[in-house]
Amino acid sequence: MLTLEQTTLGHYRLLRRLCRGGMSEVYLAHDEQGDRDVAIKVVNSHYGDLVERLQREAQAIRVLTHTRILPILDYGEEGSWLYLVMPYMEHGNLREKLAKGRLSLAEAGMILGQIASALQFAHDHGILHRDIKPSNILLGDEQQVYLADFGLAKAIDKQERDITQTGCLIGTPEYMAPELAEEPFSTSCDIYALGVLLYQMVTGEVPFKGSTPLSVYWKHIQEQPVPPSLLNPAIPPPVEGVILCAMEKDPRRRFQTAQELAQAYMQAIHAAHTKPIRIRVLPLAQRRLADKSVMGTKELKDASQAPLRSLRTPARRNTPRVVAAVVLLVFLLVSSLSLGFFVSQRGAQVKASQFLGASTQLQLTDKTQQENPTPTLGVPPTTSVFEGANDSQPLPVHVQGGHKTKQDYGHKHKHKPSKEDTTTNSDEVA
Repeated sequence: MLTLEQTTLGHYRLLRRLCRGGMSEVYLAHDEQGDRDVAIKVVNSHYGDLVERLQREAQAIRVLTHTRILPILDYGEEGSWLYLVMPYMEHGNLREKLAKGRLSLAEAGMILGQIASALQFAHDHGILHRDIKPSNILLGDEQQVYLADFGLAKAIDKQERDITQTGCLIGTPEYMAPELAEEPFSTSCDIYALGVLLYQMVTGEVPFKGSTPLSVYWKHIQEQPVPPSLLNPAIPPPVEGVILCAMEKDPRRRFQTAQELAQAYMQAIHAAHTKPIRIRVLPLAQRRLADKSVMGTKELKDASQAPLRSLRTPARRNTPRVVAAVVLLVFLLVSSLSLGFFVSQRGAQVKASQFLGASTQLQLTDKTQQENPTPTLGVPPTTSVFEGANDSQPLPVHVQGGHKTKQDYGHKHKHKPSKEDTTTNSDEVA
């Protein structure tokens, strides 16, 4: 196709070519009548099938008036050229953005929600897009995206085959549902393509690649995609489940609507943020090996360090309990020692009081006997309390108040008086 730069179609002056796809080209042009920059898709009238697609796109966009569907500003024909005028999106398309790297889960969710809303609106109005891919998603700014290029769109009620008589598949193989090899296009095929787009946004890669379009499409039919979390460890299991559900081989097992897919994705992100993810703590040697291996990414290092911080935290929390236990143990030990000492001192006092009480009682008894002596028949008062004791040496008895001899005590036992005692008594009687 010849370049049309610096040429004029109607009141649009073509400045430079933005992109080229198939037999059509898109140019940046200046609307001299409206004094604004626009984008113009140009098709040569010699290509009948391309002209039909351009006309089909113009008809579909007239029916679909939605905030997330790129509108058509004008449609015309000049000479051998047909053109379609659209707003110019200066931020480019999603394919150019993904060339710089994968998106965050939140950013992918923002784009998914807007595209799913536009696609759901088209399905509700009986239109199938049939070509969901990054190059057909235009970026208005950082927060707004638009679904564009309805050139392959068709009505849902028309049972057209997506494989032509020449054996060429219509669409982009990287985003085509596996059932298209035997069944006509349906809304579930658009949902499958939307799932592939979501896979690519969060991983940075399409699920299947090949050297030829047919080899790529054959993998869609026969092979299972690599789990997204292996390409991006930041993808939690709930989000991964939503992506794989949208890419099920069996259409009956996918989400039934585009809006249902977007809602499930947002719920999965919310669930991943509200429920903590448990990380198994690896031994130190295994963590060092993991850090040095291919899987030793920044996320893995952060995950390996987080459990160590969590393990140190409970130790600080238990410190007051340990101190309290030690204090209680010391208190019990001191109490037991004090109690033992008190008991021993109390026993000593009791024994001392008992001894003093006995001595006092003995003293009172002696005093009573001295004041009121009890006479004993046949026994003189000076009789010794011990038999055979020597009278010349008194027996000392230690009591409170001094020493007393044996004559100071009476004796109730009867004994034989000695000769000296009898003599003395006889003198006293005389």
